[in-house]
Amino acid sequence: MKKGQENQVDFVQPQKKWENNDSLPAIGFLENIACECDSEGAEADLAETLEACRRERYRSADASSLAVESVRIDYERFDRVPEGRFHTEVDGAHFECFYHASEYDYLYVVLDTMRDDGTIAHGPLPRFRKWSWSTFLKGHLLSIEDPMYFESDIAVGWFYGTHERDYRDAAAKLVTRVARCLGIPNERIIFYSISSGGTSGLFTAAKIPGSVAIASNPQLDLTRFLPSELTRFKECTGIDLAYEKQHGDVERVDFAHVFSKGRSSKYLVIVNCRSKMDFNDQLIPFCKALGITPHYGLQQVGNLIIWVIDAHGHPHPHLTYESKTMYFAIDFLAKTLAEGGDTERLKPLYILFGEFWHEKAGLIVKDPVCISDADPIGRTLIEELKYSGR
Repeated sequence: MKKGQENQVDFVQPQKKWENNDSLPAIGFLENIACECDSEGAEADLAETLEACRRERYRSADASSLAVESVRIDYERFDRVPEGRFHTEVDGAHFECFYHASEYDYLYVVLDTMRDDGTIAHGPLPRFRKWSWSTFLKGHLLSIEDPMYFESDIAVGWFYGTHERDYRDAAAKLVTRVARCLGIPNERIIFYSISSGGTSGLFTAAKIPGSVAIASNPQLDLTRFLPSELTRFKECTGIDLAYEKQHGDVERVDFAHVFSKGRSSKYLVIVNCRSKMDFNDQLIPFCKALGITPHYGLQQVGNLIIWVIDAHGHPHPHLTYESKTMYFAIDFLAKTLAEGGDTERLKPLYILFGEFWHEKAGLIVKDPVCISDADPIGRTLIEELKYSGR
């Protein structure tokens, strides 16, 4: 949308291309790329060709789409989804949204996560997590800012709401309305977020029967999060989460209680065992409530898959999330779960993916053991290759 055209809205008509979940995870845009020759018989640089493909898919999103004026829509009346930024009110909650259309009939919903003091003081809001992933996601993208952040200086909101109003109910209504406008059934709605955004996705997906939630390092029990942030939450909202868990609406606080209700939604929870605040403080108590013991790799309990990884992180392993490449493995797993596919056969493969994740994270933080494992030949050969110019 160009300047001076704020009132002109681009609307998206529902698309109809169903993505079949293949038998194994795949990165389709990198398949069948050959080292071809030009008209003079010179061989093309295959590495450059591959890098061009990655650049187009991973790094080509246009940031100017975030800078346009947000269009207001009436939640109760709209029947088409505006491309780009829009905002609306649902049951008293203010939602700022970013939407990008796709030819595939899945709807990925990204809910915002925690913010730091710098963001609280200076912005910007909204932030629209994963907006740039629209160039390779196999589905529509709907990114939603946490409405809690427009009401106070709270650092983490979890789309919680007030004593009287549950903003996850409101979010579920908004997401369902968008999905219906696009002709997308609940089973093809995928919430995909990290940390507190992942938490919000789990609780909200539970309100949309048949939908799917992917959550990386989520807070499965809000009362087990950082004590300083729980105090701040109470100061900003007047809500004591520990009291709510014991005497109030536990289904807004403890996901184990939500899961025990046996809803038809599907959940993929990814937890880094190297992060004590996620593995020890969250996943272990959650698994105890379910009567299971967590282990490395994949573990399925009904309509829930737990994937335990082991990844270094800087400045903290809580912040070690998937790369754009690893998305394809995660997405395949979530869709296999959604379609009732066989996840048992995938366990060895996801141990392998987990080890790749472990090694890459170790190299990023320059862990000496990971560096040594990645360089078994030694520096002599490296120096020889540099000298030879190969």
